[in-house]
Amino acid sequence: MAYESQLALFFRDTLKVARIFDCFHDIRMHPRIRLQNILVSVFLMPYWGFTALLRLDIHLRTPQMLRLFCCAKKKKVVVSDSTITRVLNWLDPQDCRQALLAPLPTLNQEGLLQLTLAPKRPSRRLGVIDGSQMGDHYLVAALLCGQVNVPVLAEPCKGRGHELKTTQQLLPIAHQLLGAAAPQLWLLDALYFNQPIFHTVRAQQAHLLIKYSPHEEQVDTKLFRDVLEDAKALFAAHNSAIEPVDGQQGFDSQRWCSWSMKKTSAEFAAVPVNIFLLVEDYPKRKKNAHTETWIITSDLSLDFEEAREAAHLRWQIENNEFKRLSHHAGTKTFYFKDPRPFFAMLRLFCLALIAFDAFFHILHRNEAASKALMQGCKFTWKSAFSQMWWHYPDAFEVLLTAGI
Repeated sequence: MAYESQLALFFRDTLKVARIFDCFHDIRMHPRIRLQNILVSVFLMPYWGFTALLRLDIHLRTPQMLRLFCCAKKKKVVVSDSTITRVLNWLDPQDCRQALLAPLPTLNQEGLLQLTLAPKRPSRRLGVIDGSQMGDHYLVAALLCGQVNVPVLAEPCKGRGHELKTTQQLLPIAHQLLGAAAPQLWLLDALYFNQPIFHTVRAQQAHLLIKYSPHEEQVDTKLFRDVLEDAKALFAAHNSAIEPVDGQQGFDSQRWCSWSMKKTSAEFAAVPVNIFLLVEDYPKRKKNAHTETWIITSDLSLDFEEAREAAHLRWQIENNEFKRLSHHAGTKTFYFKDPRPFFAMLRLFCLALIAFDAFFHILHRNEAASKALMQGCKFTWKSAFSQMWWHYPDAFEVLLTAGI
């Protein structure tokens, strides 16, 4: 089956893209341009690698785009950047939120929202939540970390220092909105080590894992320092053969590092926790060749390998959401001062990440199809889209032929 046909069938039958874009309501009385065409143009910006609306405007004036969107012969542009700006200004934020969550039932049914942290261990639903700044906008975002990383929430935050309060408000809302896809284990950094966060997460029958690396961040929380001091004292006693402590070590061939871990138990906010000290040595690194990471989790069923892998997955929201959005869509440097159009656009970009990541993951199950697409190139988002452009120049056309 041709690559274009596979992509068309995936978007139409599996992901049901048309139903996702039906979440948006058009408030215009006599629109000259279909709302779906406007939304799809923005949706495809990360695919094309456009980091400015003006660049998108230029692209939408080409004969290929005019033909693709079935525009009248006299039209000079599919949709202008000024029209996109106006539409993003009046789009209902609730429609954008609903569209971002629309693929979850399908992805959950496909088993893409769960992940096995270590061989022969049960699969888990993992979530990562963190704050960021994009342009002049502060936000808190949530990522479901499964076989496919799925950004599900991107909400405004008052500013730097308000991430903790915003997160505490969002956690119960996220649990309610996600339903069956809600994470069983939240992966957080040391900023979130406090009693309210512990109580909020545990009230939703979920667990949390806190990761802290002294070489990456400084912690001002006295409670966190006290908990670590007790663990350090116990591990020091173990070194003196006074107190037994569980430990394990191994070699990670994927990250090419040797590691060792120690574990003890404690209690925080009336919640039993396990405390791990992870030491990793990277022989090929010049910087941070030796790292120490503290891991605190309320999920007492996590073994050494699972806790270590979960701590590494904490970076998925930075590397696979924030940085990728900035690289492919320029979210860090431009767009709107008004938060309403900015967050409408940001959620469309997140939806694009979900759609194409899910497709590429399913495509990789078919080794022959994957090799045919990449033509011997190493798979990355950029190289995959480059191959689509050169070898399948009309591949993105299936988004429109899939029923949008």
